[in-house]
Amino acid sequence: MIQLNELKDEFKNLIKLTKHERMLEFCALLTDFFQKDGIKPIIVGGLSVEIYTRSNYTTYDIDLITDGRETIDNLLTNELGFKKHGRNWYHETLELSIEIPDNFLEGSKEKVLKIELKNGRNIHVIAIEDIIIHRLESAIVSSPKHPEWTDDYEWAERMFQIHKHDAGILDHRYLLTASENAQVDNIIKRWLK
Repeated sequence: MIQLNELKDEFKNLIKLTKHERMLEFCALLTDFFQKDGIKPIIVGGLSVEIYTRSNYTTYDIDLITDGRETIDNLLTNELGFKKHGRNWYHETLELSIEIPDNFLEGSKEKVLKIELKNGRNIHVIAIEDIIIHRLESAIVSSPKHPEWTDDYEWAERMFQIHKHDAGILDHRYLLTASENAQVDNIIKRWLK
């Protein structure tokens, strides 16, 4: 666990990193710092897609699901210089944008993937099965007759295709069960053939 002064020092050095590295390292700093408080930020949304597509997808913000919104708000605004707008925080110099859309993870907490970065710190990412399902649900909402024409469908399928043979990341049984609950199993069954 790092202390506040260490966090501030490392936070300043994020400017030297690429945008993708900066976002991941910042999430790892938050994860390490809040460990003492029992707060576990989980990366969801576009950054999780970027991680699972090996940066083929690009996002410009960090979506986190976590408890302790007030504690995180205090750190971001009072200690690290972020500006708050609703449920979003933005740091102009580092071009970091953070949103905490909810404190409830839509998916399996047990399947959350823990990834160790090069520096030994960890991040937590929503399970690939759950982000695939979320993207398919979004595709169906935006284009009920032709979800396959949407970007969300395309990225869901790409994540599936990249990891379909990696049992350490993608659990076919869980994906099928969860997709049945979300009523997108017809798509998953087609992909699994």
